[in-house]
This record gives sequence, C-alpha cells and structure tokens, in this order.
Amino acid sequence: MKKLKFALGILFLSAASYAGAQNQIPMIMFEKIDDEQVPVAVIQTLESEYPDYKDVIKNGVWYSHFGHTVDRSGDVQKPTYTPWHYTYRGKLEKKNVEMRFTPDGKMVRAKGMDMSMKDKNK
Repeated sequence: MKKLKFALGILFLSAASYAGAQNQIPMIMFEKIDDEQVPVAVIQTLESEYPDYKDVIKNGVWYSHFGHTVDRSGDVQKPTYTPWHYTYRGKLEKKNVEMRFTPDGKMVRAKGMDMSMKDKNK
C-alpha cells in the first residue's frame, strides 16, 4: 500500500510539473544594452527631464528588464520577449544614480537624482 501511495504521489508531482511548464511562466531577465537599443520615447523623456545627463552622469549604462517565455505548443519552439522596463545607471558626484522607465517612455523612478540638477537645466 505504501508503494502504491508513493508511486501515485510521484505520478501526481510529475503531471503537475509538466502542466506548470506548459503555462509558460515568464523568466525574469535583464541585460546591458546600447543606446541605440533603447526606445525613442525613453530617450526623449530622459532628455526632456535632464537635457545634459550625458555630461553630468558619468559611466552611464542602459539595462533592459524583460520577461522571456517559450511557446511549446507547436513543433517549433518560439521564444517571446516582453519588455518590462528600461534602467539607466551611472554616477553623479560619487553617488549612484538609477532612473527607470516604462517601455512607452514614462519615468517611474529617479533614484539618486536631486532636483537641483533638473532646475539648472531649465
């Protein structure tokens, strides 16, 4: 009886893990990207808020955060990448700076930025 319960338990767990894999839960990923890969709306928002950000923020780097899923329904497995947000990181007067944008260009967060830099640019 114990062996039967154990075998049924293993069968149930394997079926549940297979069904979970078919639901295509996205894997969270991020990677460093070039300026040319950032959406135009994001660049326009950053330049409107901080026109001389390239002169003031040192070692600025762009990152893309996205979800990655693979469609396994057909014979060919097709990957899908869904952008979640874009992040610009750098240094401003020895402080870490991080600005986060939605894919459509809305600024979500500006960590480490003081408003005095924004006021100087206007």
